[in-house]
Amino acid sequence: MDFIMEWWKAFIAIACAIVGAGALAWLRSTFVSKKEFEQHKQRLTDIEKTIEDLPSSEDLHELDKRLIEVGGKIDSLTPQLNDVKKLTDLLMENELRGARNGD
Repeated sequence: MDFIMEWWKAFIAIACAIVGAGALAWLRSTFVSKKEFEQHKQRLTDIEKTIEDLPSSEDLHELDKRLIEVGGKIDSLTPQLNDVKKLTDLLMENELRGARNGD
């Protein structure tokens, strides 16, 4: 008992140092440093900027409507293009016949 009475201040100091070190280790593992916080903040800002630049659902809907319209116009041009193809085939055949006949 005399040993404890002589060294009680040292025991309390060591116990406080151990508890303090444990508390600092816990705080460091639980919370991020200011440098890490600034890095995460910058990354979050970059991601938010990227998301702001993405097209909205209204933009995508408008693009879908326009693509359907373009598809309809292409479908309406297909018969006319077939007629042009037939004419070019006839012209090519006529040219080849003329070349054979010596014209």
